Amino acid sequence: MTTVAAFFDVDETLIHTKSMFDFYEFWCEKIGQGEQFKSYNAKLNADRAAGIVREQLNREYYQQFEGQQYQALKNVGQEWFQNRCDDSFFLESSVAALKEHQRAGHQVVFVSGSMGPILAPIAQFLNVEHILCTSLILDQKGTLTGQIGKPQTIGIGKKVAMSDFCQTHHIDLNQCYAYGDDISDLDMLEATGNPICVGGNPHLLRHAKLHGWKTL
Repeated sequence: MTTVAAFFDVDETLIHTKSMFDFYEFWCEKIGQGEQFKSYNAKLNADRAAGIVREQLNREYYQQFEGQQYQALKNVGQEWFQNRCDDSFFLESSVAALKEHQRAGHQVVFVSGSMGPILAPIAQFLNVEHILCTSLILDQKGTLTGQIGKPQTIGIGKKVAMSDFCQTHHIDLNQCYAYGDDISDLDMLEATGNPICVGGNPHLLRHAKLHGWKTL
């Protein structure tokens, strides 16, 4: 039985891009609604400037897909990954760390505010079995309602999802590893006994130095 898990944030930890927004632009272009993305992006930037909290911004993102078929998202998610996956898509150092955990027999787990249709192709490519991500609420016909389930896997919600995962799989969270790139990943990083900070976020690096955390 695997007794150690390595939890990886995805966007700008394993891949260079912000997957949700890059996918949404790709999706809008695919369905011939490029102006829809421009309108959404303008509102997003205004809301950020106004200090709207990330949890609300995250919920509003998924409201953009209300009325869409889940299978259509999965199909376009595969197309998006195939289109984007080139030599510059992944952060090599993080992927190397991920593979090292796999060789050690650790359970590698994605933890992301993104959604399954985006993350599943990445996980499949990297041979990752478990994904803790935003749960999309569907109606009986497999249509997205625009609502999401709990926990909301951003901020402290990542810690909650990780704790639930460890409890289900009989894993000691203190023996686990966590990789994140942003100060918003602080809760998931602090939840484990082995936090690793990825990239150059000055706030996170300052915290890492203060607490003797590893950096990548």
